[in-house]
Amino acid sequence: MTIESMSLLNVFGPKDGSYSGKDSYRHVERILKAERNLMIVSPYIDVHYARYLLRHSRGKRIRIISSSMQPAAYRKLKGRDVGPAVTFTVMAAAFDLAFFLLGMPVVAFALVSSAIAAVFLALSLRGNRSISLKVPRDFVHAKMYIGDSAAAEGSANLTYAGMHKNVEHMDVTYDRKRIADLKRQFQALWDSA
Repeated sequence: MTIESMSLLNVFGPKDGSYSGKDSYRHVERILKAERNLMIVSPYIDVHYARYLLRHSRGKRIRIISSSMQPAAYRKLKGRDVGPAVTFTVMAAAFDLAFFLLGMPVVAFALVSSAIAAVFLALSLRGNRSISLKVPRDFVHAKMYIGDSAAAEGSANLTYAGMHKNVEHMDVTYDRKRIADLKRQFQALWDSA
């Protein structure tokens, strides 16, 4: 029997337990998808999981404490990822130049592409109102993924490697008292950050 197959969750369904292996994502992603109110503490968050959180943020309240997240992940979560808008603007300018050099009328295309680039830029700077992020003064090494009806804590960072490749240990609980205790711990960290 492999370490991954020893997960009680795979055999018996959702119940409290400890899990070790390379499948931390199964337990954490279940919480990230299902819960409307999320409290996340992970010192490291990568772009993969920043995109994942953005995809699953509609109708949710997500609060994140992270000490050392990838800069691109930070920009995505803070709504400062202007890369697509800049890429579109550069491509539109290149098409404008090509049309001009070929002697084609470019005024209409230039107006439309400029308007689309402005909308892209405005949307990318607006940010996601359902996600709040704090970077604490002190390095926080804890890893907690807390919802209203389930929580996980353990060694796995919110990175692709931490969730899918590394052998990690996670404790998962559905116990209301334990979840309330984890929420209090999260709130203390949030208030001190």
